[in-house]
Order: sequence, then C-alpha cells, then structure tokens
Amino acid sequence: MRIEGNAVNAQGQLRAVVMQTAEGRIASLREYRDANSSLPLLMPGFIDIHVHGGGGSDTMEATADAFEQIASTHARFGTTALLLTTVTESPEKIAAVLDAVHRYMALPGKGAQVLGVHLEGPFIHPSKAGAQRPDLIIDPNEQLAHTWFSSGVVRMITLAPERPGAHAVSRLAAKRGVVAAVGHTTAQWEDMQAARSAGFSHVTHLCNAMPGFHHRDVGPIGYSVMDDAMTADLICDGIHVNAAMVAALCRSIGEERLMLITDAIAAAAAAPGRYELGGLPVWVEGGACRLQDGTLAGSVLTMAHAVRMVQRLAGVSMARAQRMASENPARRLSLARKGRLEEGYDADVAAFSSEDFAPVWTMVGGRTVYEA
Repeated sequence: MRIEGNAVNAQGQLRAVVMQTAEGRIASLREYRDANSSLPLLMPGFIDIHVHGGGGSDTMEATADAFEQIASTHARFGTTALLLTTVTESPEKIAAVLDAVHRYMALPGKGAQVLGVHLEGPFIHPSKAGAQRPDLIIDPNEQLAHTWFSSGVVRMITLAPERPGAHAVSRLAAKRGVVAAVGHTTAQWEDMQAARSAGFSHVTHLCNAMPGFHHRDVGPIGYSVMDDAMTADLICDGIHVNAAMVAALCRSIGEERLMLITDAIAAAAAAPGRYELGGLPVWVEGGACRLQDGTLAGSVLTMAHAVRMVQRLAGVSMARAQRMASENPARRLSLARKGRLEEGYDADVAAFSSEDFAPVWTMVGGRTVYEA
C-alpha cells in the first residue's frame, strides 16, 4: 500500500513523505518535499500502557466483547497497541481477566492490538488506594504473582515497594520479563533506592497516588528525576497534574524516560454520567472522573488528546510528544518493531488532519482499523 502524508523526521522537521507498506510492515519511507497541509499528519501508532476501559466497557468485565470495545474505541484516537489494565479486585476476578485476555489475544482483533495486561493492584498501599477498593488490598504475594505471571499475558505490574513481600514479587517479575512499577505508594527516598535494587524500573502515573515532592523528602517524584535508569508515565489531561509540574518534569526527566498514558476508564469517548470502576461508583462531569468524595478515578483521556495536551501544558514539540506516546512505551515493553515510522517497523500508523489534529484513520499491522 502506498501512503502519502506529513511526518516528523529524525531531525524533528515536518516533511512530506511517501510510505509503502507490505506484509504488515513499513517497506519504505522517503521524504520528497516540504510539508503540505493538504496531506494528513502521519505518526507512529500510540502505545497506551495503562487503560482500564473506553466506549462504555471495562477491562474487569473479562469478556471478548468488552476488550473489543475498548480496543476499537481507543483505535479511533490513534492508539494502535495497549495494555488492558486491571484494578484491585479478588484474586479470582483478576485470574478471570487474565484467562479472558489470553483467549482474546489468540483472535484477530478489530481495533488496537492488545499486547497483554497491566496489573494495577491489589499489592498497593491502603492509604494511597485512590479509586481502588481498600478492603481488597493485600500484601504482595510471590506465589500469587507467579500464578498470574504464568498466564503469559502480564506485561507490567504496579505495586507499592514498601509493602511486605514487594521485593520478592519485583525480582520474580524481572525474571519473567514483567515490568515492576512503583505506584499507589507511600515510598520515600530510601524505599525507592531499595526498590531499584530489587528490580523496580518504572513509576506509574507520576505525582498521583504517591507522596508529593518536598525539598527534604523528595519521594518517588524526586527519585524519578535523579535516577537516569528509571522511567515514568504521566496523565496529561490538565486535571491530574498541574501544567507547571508537567513542564518541570518534562524538562528535568526529559523525553527519553517519560511516556504518556490515558488511565482511561469506561467513560472515555462515552457520555458523561455515572460509571463504575472496580466496584466503586464514579461520576464523570466536566472531563473529570471522581468518586463521591472527590477522589480522582482515572480519566476520559485519549492518547490523541494526551499528545495535544503535553504540548500545550509543557510546551514540548510535536516530535517530543510523539516520542512520549509511541517510541518510549515501545522501548519500555521491549517491542523491537513498534514506536517509529521506519523501514522494517510494524505498519502501526495513526493519521490526523494537519490542520486541526482530528483523527483521520488508524492502521494496525498494515490493516485499517478505523477511518473517519
């Protein structure tokens, strides 16, 4: 297939390109003139490593129909691959999700590619539960983690490193190729140092559900700035993290180690109103998702909007925002052929209007899964 459009090159310049795809890959890509606003903007498909739901469906429903709805909904906004993300629930319900995802991944999907599962909970800290049920939080358990990892679909797990047994789980995760992420935590500097030694390598929704940044107690935020080997993700919806903080983190941590996520719930790309997240009622109004007590409960963000927002909030370039949405999560998950528009890479491409960034079409493995 031959595709023309505008794309950001290695020098950060926007140029008109011709792309050829064959057998699910990018066969060739060449620049041929200055960018032209009549052509669509081509970007490497976005990779969302933290998405609970969308289009009215939720990962915890554990059905192929729910997964299809989530994947198709986010594909409309340029996401070509994602991790279905759980919440704190009973071990039995989590196991049911893993089993359902394992079966679903064997089928030809109609939307974004489901890469596997991100386990968020139940190994978190009760005082930083956020919009997760405190009564179902349990201490990290190596045997339980082993059972879940044996499903073959777990790619990431978020847990509190200061909890008893957390280091054993993170070491097991490292052996199984699962990313161990710090999140929903009370961790201080010393806890973060110990966590790194035990195999933790990522921080989930930086700034949210963790201690704030203080000059004598910098916690996970300060540690993420300091440790060049630590990666982190941000919810850039203008609600979860203040614009000045987003700008400061983009400047201090940099485009190499930060990535964008949605943390989207079922309400993403759906009507405002009452929804449910992990058994808790959530009200969606004015673009914010909150429990009855005002606690933020995920978002209605899409990756396309996150890309626009990080540019607006932090003043980063399109090239940097693109990297945070595609290349960095691909590298975090060790996806060797995703995250770039380059010869030999998977033909995972998102096309937007060059005038207003409206989604035009989305391609996964050379197959169009959405067209406006």
